[in-house]
Amino acid sequence: MTAAVMANRGIRKTLKIAAAALGIAAAAGIAAALVIQFRIRVANDWQQYAPIPTARVPAKGDSIIVFAPHCDDETLGCGGMLAVARANGARVRVVLVTNGDGFRIGAAQAFRTVRVTPSICVEYARHRQKETLSALRVLGIPAADVMFLGYPDRGIAALWNDYFASDRLYLSHATATDHSPYPNSYTPRAPYCGESLIKDIAQIIRSERPTDIYLPHPSDNHSDHYATYCFVTAAAAQLDFEHRSPPGGIRMHTYLVHRGDWPVPRGDHPNEPLAPPHALARGDTKWYTLPLDEDVAEAKRRAIKCYKSQTAIEKGFLTSFARRNELFGSLPVRTVVSAQDGTHKVDGRTDDWRGVPPVVVDAVGDYVVAGVTRGGDVRSIYACRDSRRLYLRIDCVGRLSKRVTYAVNLRQLSGDNSDRRFSIYFKPPKARVPASTLWAYKDNVLELALPPKRFEQDATLFIQVLTRLGGVTVDNTGWHQISSRRRNHPAPS
Repeated sequence: MTAAVMANRGIRKTLKIAAAALGIAAAAGIAAALVIQFRIRVANDWQQYAPIPTARVPAKGDSIIVFAPHCDDETLGCGGMLAVARANGARVRVVLVTNGDGFRIGAAQAFRTVRVTPSICVEYARHRQKETLSALRVLGIPAADVMFLGYPDRGIAALWNDYFASDRLYLSHATATDHSPYPNSYTPRAPYCGESLIKDIAQIIRSERPTDIYLPHPSDNHSDHYATYCFVTAAAAQLDFEHRSPPGGIRMHTYLVHRGDWPVPRGDHPNEPLAPPHALARGDTKWYTLPLDEDVAEAKRRAIKCYKSQTAIEKGFLTSFARRNELFGSLPVRTVVSAQDGTHKVDGRTDDWRGVPPVVVDAVGDYVVAGVTRGGDVRSIYACRDSRRLYLRIDCVGRLSKRVTYAVNLRQLSGDNSDRRFSIYFKPPKARVPASTLWAYKDNVLELALPPKRFEQDATLFIQVLTRLGGVTVDNTGWHQISSRRRNHPAPS
């Protein structure tokens, strides 16, 4: 029996149960959701057969830093690359942003208790550090080349969004402290704030002078992962702005760990290729595959097994990454183009945006809720500026919905760590916007204009669009880095 037939039978059985329990209307909604989920799964399955360019192989003379949010992400996403890089004579450093101390289910399992105390979380983190060192040793990476930063597990997005300044520290829900309790942290007693984390990352990049950085993809579903992307790219951008980046710049490579039901097929399938999720393959990420020799693939498999605390709970998920290749993405840093004064009107129309390329191309149709509520599924983001204002345009797949709340967030970190922010919360036909901000919408387009003096010229911006239906997230573009350095474009004809 084929997988498709089995899936269809499972859908029909689920629909019968739903119809009996909830009635025809509710069953119809469930049916639509199941069909969308099935389409997503089939698309991801077929993506394995799409050709992907081969990644550049690390070589002697390269200096590599892998930034991992948790103890195991470095092996899942980059284990094979690390083994190849070290075997080829490249210089390698691995940086763990957190110690995974917030995974309470894992702590309860490891210590055989239902009462997980802060002291247990700290001890659990030390155990996960040891697993990391064992896994990396299998891949040829000695303990001297591993750094633990000690920031709060499940709190990195909070440091980015709400606890950036040092005068307001984040209290870890796991360890009940607002400073790192680990003596081997890169900065002893590191305060739990974004300023401290970005300072540590910038110092590491400055001292190691990498040619290549491997970091999580901004569309990774886990908040610690996409926030790690934000901090690393922001730190690298600051060094570039200060002209303190390594000669020739830094090649940035993203890796993916959490994205819906990906990887497919789930479980131990060593001979299956690892391919990007179908929707992300159609976005603005350029994907590359790194083929692994049999001995390297086997070393990665053994390294994954070193994470006994994780495989005891999520073995199927972790072994999904023990494949014959690894996957890396390259994201363009788009530039905000300069427009002639008077060419843009904030009216929700797109005629005056001709010749302006998108700064973000988002994945579409990759979540069930987004498939049902197409007006909340973001397709692309555009940005340009004239001498008076910064203009933003957000395009969705379907007509903007009165049931959906649209949040547009902008962020800029300057060399002195000054933090400029802008947010709009929009629910047709109303919006909450800062003073002197213009806005309009029409069909599937939301258009905004804000004074450019809110943000510095020739600096790096981060932008995120988040849509929600009630308390459920419809779409989250993740934070994307865009440059506001001047680049002209012709006036629309």
